Amino acid sequence: MTIALIDDCSQDLILLSEYVYRYCKEHKIHVSIKQFSHEKDFEGTLGTEHYDLVFLDIFMPNSNGMLIAKKLKRYNPKCQIIFSTSSKEHAVKAFRLHALDYLLKPYTYAQLEDALSRFENTVKKFAHYIELKEGYYITRVLITDIMYVDYHNHYIQVHTPSKVIRSYMFFSSFSPMLSPYRQFLWCYRNCMVNMDYIDTWEGNDFILKNGERLLISKSQKKEIIQAYANYIFDYVNGGTIS
Repeated sequence: MTIALIDDCSQDLILLSEYVYRYCKEHKIHVSIKQFSHEKDFEGTLGTEHYDLVFLDIFMPNSNGMLIAKKLKRYNPKCQIIFSTSSKEHAVKAFRLHALDYLLKPYTYAQLEDALSRFENTVKKFAHYIELKEGYYITRVLITDIMYVDYHNHYIQVHTPSKVIRSYMFFSSFSPMLSPYRQFLWCYRNCMVNMDYIDTWEGNDFILKNGERLLISKSQKKEIIQAYANYIFDYVNGGTIS
């Protein structure tokens, strides 16, 4: 899950990030948080970055949160938005843009916690995730955040764009968690890759979009490449992909 925080006031941005990190830690949520103090920097990422939730300050130096929200929705219609502002006057406009919530500055942690709880309840209706025991805690990982999973020293290693989550269990116990999702492909024993993160394949390797290389089983290379080609064909032609 990726959350963006946009606020041109450095003190407000620091406080917001502290609150969000605190909430995610208390609720055991695996998340990548990106902070922006200039709206242009955020807008420059819209074509390449996927956001699940965005906190938007309404009053920005060269634009306003309402205009940024409209642009965000064009790129990412399913992204949820929480506005924050020192003024009440934009509340009606915010909700017309289907904002999830509207925080009036200065807001408390309890108010932000309530907004994030509402977001969690909304996401649960549509998002798919798995739960893994990481150390002493249970961590929830969105299916869409998983790049690939491998196995090392009795630990499942779930690789996401921001970190590696390690859980002590057998791969045979873990793999059924991903079996309902067609985007996951066995590329060799004890390794499953999310085909949405594959950029191309070269020789005996899949090359991921972040540049990492994953070995393709030589004995099953033909079947594996065919399965990947079928997946891409269905995707390009508008097939149903879970």
